[in-house]
Amino acid sequence: MLAMWVPELPFQLACGRDGALRERPLAFLNPETPRTPSLWFVNRLGRAEGLAPGLPLDQALRTLPSLRVLDPAPQVWWEAQVSLGDFLQQWTPQGQLLRLGEALVELQGTQGLFGPLPDTAERIRQELSRRHGWEGHGGLSLSATAAQFAARTEHGLACVGEGAEAVFLAPQPLVRLADLAPRLRERLHRLGLRSFGDLQPVPLPVLVELTNPKLAPDLRARVRGEDRPRLPLLAERPGHARHGWRLQPPCLPEEAGLAARCLHWLWSDPRSPRRLALRWWDVDGELHSWRAASEDLAAPPLALARRIQEAFLAGATRRVLVREAELRLAWGLGQERALFQDPLQARLDRLEPVLARLRRRFPDQAILPGWAGRGDTTLETSQ
Repeated sequence: MLAMWVPELPFQLACGRDGALRERPLAFLNPETPRTPSLWFVNRLGRAEGLAPGLPLDQALRTLPSLRVLDPAPQVWWEAQVSLGDFLQQWTPQGQLLRLGEALVELQGTQGLFGPLPDTAERIRQELSRRHGWEGHGGLSLSATAAQFAARTEHGLACVGEGAEAVFLAPQPLVRLADLAPRLRERLHRLGLRSFGDLQPVPLPVLVELTNPKLAPDLRARVRGEDRPRLPLLAERPGHARHGWRLQPPCLPEEAGLAARCLHWLWSDPRSPRRLALRWWDVDGELHSWRAASEDLAAPPLALARRIQEAFLAGATRRVLVREAELRLAWGLGQERALFQDPLQARLDRLEPVLARLRRRFPDQAILPGWAGRGDTTLETSQ
């Protein structure tokens, strides 16, 4: 399992656009505090000078006059994270994007294509630098936790051999487990359990009493380096698409401009949508969703984009600040392609290129596939 980490990805993107920013203390302005400007992210050079996120901007400039403050670009960072996933898909189909600039991929089984795993991991790291200009670090191990911590050592590529995971993880403090609840961390700290090594010999029944029955087995496997998670697919299934958009700072629903975004996403693929679902999250992290009806899917893209906007405004009241939106699409003629297709469905599938050309030619009109007709056996394409 390979963990890839591109440290300070937002700053690397900014330096890629402007080479004069390299080797300078940098910080991004917090977009959520317009009245009292403060720092959001601070790079290593800035932190070495005593700056920290949340510091008021005027105080930061008095402390370090050479500080360069940048405007945030969360959507650019989000798209860069997606590009990282697209790049890793060329090496393995299994993986998971974690925090910004981090990813975990499964390389086991690729030896027949790319050779030994350490050589493949090093090639991935070098290719990432050559193609995107991003300086990244990798960690290779059978354990996902060990691979992530090895990548954080910043030694280019660090390998943790089989059987050495527990020894490698033992000195790590428990505070480095970001998803461990602070209250639980404090409880373990009071008992003298401060590092992975302190927790490794604790029997599972005792760990269940200290935490809970659901968390204890996973926590025990992680601190011992015995976690072997089954990673999902990096790419969407064929015929499916997912488009995400992060709003920073969070804004009111009518200010999101979702209709224009959805129209661009609908036009990015000329095929007819089979399913469409919109999901969005407010500032409190609450999930809201809406699914398009069959009559909505038969509408032209301009009308469908307006329908999505109307449903979004109806579900997100003015009191809700929207932080993130996601549009999930399934393309095709009404049902997923099966291994054994009946002749009628095969004939309908062959109409899809014709529908694509018609949609490009008449973007403001409804080009309906055959399955949207009145009868189940119709093969006609209506306009």
